[in-house]
Amino acid sequence: MKPTSTSFLLAAAGLGLAAPALAAQESGASGAEILEPIVVSATRLRSVPDLDVPASVNTIAVDPDANGRQVEVSELLTGVPGVTALDRRNYAQDTQLSIRGFGSRATFGVRGLRLYADGIPASMPDGQGQLSHFSVMGADRLQVMRGPFSALYGNSSGGVVQIWSAAGTDDPSARVRATFGSYDTMTLGAQTLGSVGPLDYNLSASRFRTDGYREHSAARRDSVNLRL
Repeated sequence: MKPTSTSFLLAAAGLGLAAPALAAQESGASGAEILEPIVVSATRLRSVPDLDVPASVNTIAVDPDANGRQVEVSELLTGVPGVTALDRRNYAQDTQLSIRGFGSRATFGVRGLRLYADGIPASMPDGQGQLSHFSVMGADRLQVMRGPFSALYGNSSGGVVQIWSAAGTDDPSARVRATFGSYDTMTLGAQTLGSVGPLDYNLSASRFRTDGYREHSAARRDSVNLRL
């Protein structure tokens, strides 16, 4: 019987201590002051012409009717000052990208640069990333930022490469693209644009395949991208 009475006394003491705490919380909640919400946003560049930006920025429009395979992002970066993109036709290793020297020490892939797809970070915190997952078939434009102004995008941002998918249209449309080349190289792609109520969409899919110009160099790349 003694253990039972001891447990009862401890439970009663616990309730006695909890009651003042609950009363204090209720009184504090009733007298709390509700503050106005504060929105904090980083200083990013949106809808600003390239000539009005205090930085080196190039915007490359993606022409859906242009010649070429439209598989590698390096095809779009040709001629951009300060940018070197080497794919070396080795699809087992991603395109080597350097901007004003940043990333040039990497044997392949992207190092020390920031990649974004439709505003979503596509690189690791230390700047590692790959361009192979960028969907050129459904892209609308590619933006390259060089110089110290790219530090606004965070760590390891010796430069920034952003790809933006095309927005959906009020009138639904679709297109199919196919290219063929030597060594059984083939590219097939399809894209559909439209809107359903307040929601617009851009769905694209592509397949690239090649046997390569030497043995053991065959490759295939499938890409699907959806923008809502």
